[in-house]
Amino acid sequence: MNTRISKIKISLEQLSEDLLALSDDMWLSIDHNDSEALDFGYRLKKDYNEQVDTFSKVVKNINDTLAEFEKNSILNDSSTPIHDTENQGRENNEIEFHERQSHSINEDFSYTKPCGMKLENKIYERLNTWKAIYRKTIEHLCREYPKIFNQLSESEFAKSRRTNKVYVAVTPNSMICPEEIAGGLYFETNLSANSIRDRIQQLLRVFSIPDSEIVFYLREGKDVD
Repeated sequence: MNTRISKIKISLEQLSEDLLALSDDMWLSIDHNDSEALDFGYRLKKDYNEQVDTFSKVVKNINDTLAEFEKNSILNDSSTPIHDTENQGRENNEIEFHERQSHSINEDFSYTKPCGMKLENKIYERLNTWKAIYRKTIEHLCREYPKIFNQLSESEFAKSRRTNKVYVAVTPNSMICPEEIAGGLYFETNLSANSIRDRIQQLLRVFSIPDSEIVFYLREGKDVD
């Protein structure tokens, strides 16, 4: 049963990420030089964004409930995957993800499905959504650079261009889908794949880590491993 629950959690997160990616596509498809099209597109996208934000909150609530069930259930089976908290990374200069190709942080990841990453020569596997990639990056930075990490909520990285919205804080206020990921800090996770890519790239700059120190691995198919 736990294996089935894990797959559902991953599928829900992937769907949420794809819906957010579609929001980006919708905005780019609008003819911004046509006032009527721009006005119509703005109203439609605003309505779409509100619905997606609501869906993302529902997904988080469902996943939190399922995670609690997994944690406390006695209905375990031999195929239950190892929890991500045990995925602390392993030292390795080379890794084989079968025929999966490595990708740099400067690529377009819309509608893609990750399976792992290498960050500062540490391999992290079983990362099946971009939110999982984001969580693991944050955990890595908290563990490796605690002094810088403790100041993250006061940095430019935490701020948003939108009024009364932040990406990192000591409380979950002003976030759509806050998650307490590491170091007692809450992070906004209502992000598309490319938005997560951008946030990770900004994090690397805060911690003075070159872009070349992170590599993503993608799954070839759509099925969850």
